[in-house]
Amino acid sequence: MQQPFSEYIKIIGKGQKGGRSLTRDEAYHAMKMVLANEVTGDQRGAFLMLLRTREETPEEVIGFVDACRELIEPEVKTLTPTLDIGCYAGKRRQLPWYLLAVAVLANNGYSVMLHGAHEPGSGRLYASIALPQLGLSEVSSIEDAKQQLTDKGVTYLDLSYLLPALDTIIKLREVFGLRSCANTLARLLNPTAAQFCVQGVYHMHLDHKHCRVNENYPSIDALCFRGDGGDPEVNGERETELFITRNGETEEVIMPVVADKWALKDKDMNVNDMLDVWAGNANSLYGEQAILSTLASYLVLLQKCDVADALSQARQLWAQRDKSATPF
Repeated sequence: MQQPFSEYIKIIGKGQKGGRSLTRDEAYHAMKMVLANEVTGDQRGAFLMLLRTREETPEEVIGFVDACRELIEPEVKTLTPTLDIGCYAGKRRQLPWYLLAVAVLANNGYSVMLHGAHEPGSGRLYASIALPQLGLSEVSSIEDAKQQLTDKGVTYLDLSYLLPALDTIIKLREVFGLRSCANTLARLLNPTAAQFCVQGVYHMHLDHKHCRVNENYPSIDALCFRGDGGDPEVNGERETELFITRNGETEEVIMPVVADKWALKDKDMNVNDMLDVWAGNANSLYGEQAILSTLASYLVLLQKCDVADALSQARQLWAQRDKSATPF
């Protein structure tokens, strides 16, 4: 018999001496109840903020991910991309240049599933806002996403269509003033069970936690790194640790610095600047190194090649892009 939700709150909330973390099974059942709206608003808030205070353990996150994936509609699994990329952070200092790296992949035969969410009032530029301006129109159904994946090689679906209950929790940031574990779960979701997935994180050590979680799903090859602003974008101004998990084991690869100097914050954040760079009508100090570094990191995951080969391929593919067309 399933225990009442208050017992899960009690387990994690008894303090340093009396409390403990949840087991994978307990975490699974607790999150399933939260997502199924079988708890009160007060219980949900207490549970999420207690976890936020001490941070979730990898075992808890694994249980939560199990619950999330179980509640995804079977129709979503009829989408069959090669690569899954979560776009949840939103950019605030630089444009989402990683989307042009995705465009290069899509234009070279890779099938890419993008998914994300947005937090009202955050002041960030989300992928969902930028993509239509880059040529990828908004879709609001699995059938439309499937057709877009066939036609364009890439599609974006908002989390509100993929797992509405998790999207609701993400948007509770307006109420709490803090993010919850939902932001981590969304990045790890891989709703279509694609063979390859990319996860960009922001905070230090979160990449290590993601690795421990990814190691529990050996059928998926995962790339995790600390991306610019927390999005799946490599900042070429600094050395980046790429954590690649295959068959339940993680290796660390270093993406070297490719920038000659640091770029200033983009005050305008105008997506048209991305179109100008794609068309070869303008240059961007930050943008072009971010595109190359990010594309190379994706290729390391997809092709199992070393960083030097990936960077060489990235430069070649970027140079060969169709400048006369929109990215998507």
